[in-house]
Amino acid sequence: MEEERILKKDGVRLVRKRLKELLKPLGFQSRSTNQLIRGREHFIDMVDLDTAGYHLTPHYHIYYRSAPFARLSGDMYRIWRAAKMNTPYWSCEIPLEGGPYSYKPEHFEAVWRDVSRALEQYLLPYMEAMTPERFLSLLVTDNRRDQDFFRPANLARLDSHYPGWPGTPEAAVYGVGMWRMEKFEEGIPYLILARKNYRTWMEDNEQEDSQFYRAHILTLELLDRLLTPWEKKRPGWTASAQRKIDQVELNWADYMR
Repeated sequence: MEEERILKKDGVRLVRKRLKELLKPLGFQSRSTNQLIRGREHFIDMVDLDTAGYHLTPHYHIYYRSAPFARLSGDMYRIWRAAKMNTPYWSCEIPLEGGPYSYKPEHFEAVWRDVSRALEQYLLPYMEAMTPERFLSLLVTDNRRDQDFFRPANLARLDSHYPGWPGTPEAAVYGVGMWRMEKFEEGIPYLILARKNYRTWMEDNEQEDSQFYRAHILTLELLDRLLTPWEKKRPGWTASAQRKIDQVELNWADYMR
């Protein structure tokens, strides 16, 4: 008798339910159908479930609450190695003759055991041990340590060998982070670079009604509000900058793309 299969749509529902049951007691709430999110003093933690096509893969992210324009994302290869995951992802069976995608129950449960164990023993402790200093250092350092499970999409660089958009959101985060810690001189070149590249991007892209575009507008407006008082040497510009960053921390969701 052929083993009963778990249809993909049922597998997606089951993983959503289990993730909510696992993470809700830890402060995570639903942000959308496939996102669970938790706000903390310095950070925003996110578990994002990719269910497109034949995918059923959780992704893990950390945002810096003072500057949620870019994120650190879980490096799954490092996590798999650290957690010794034998079944790192759900691979569905795709019938050659067509029909619904499905999973073998034994495989499905083995993946869930690895995913939940990796979350509880590696990812959540790493998230909770994160500090602003450590987060910001990962934005500018090409770190190859397997113990660092989270990495940026691009490094924030000031040298001319990496022109254009890659690393721009990370530069904005790093610059704002330096200002939050009152390291103004260190943050200024990153803020100037980010503002220039955000402005170029806005000029090159037509306005569209999307959260991605609106978040970019808000980020550019913030960079202008931070840098203009500094450029004009207005009295009290450092205190003004801290107040503006306070507002970002309160309205962090508006800046997330």
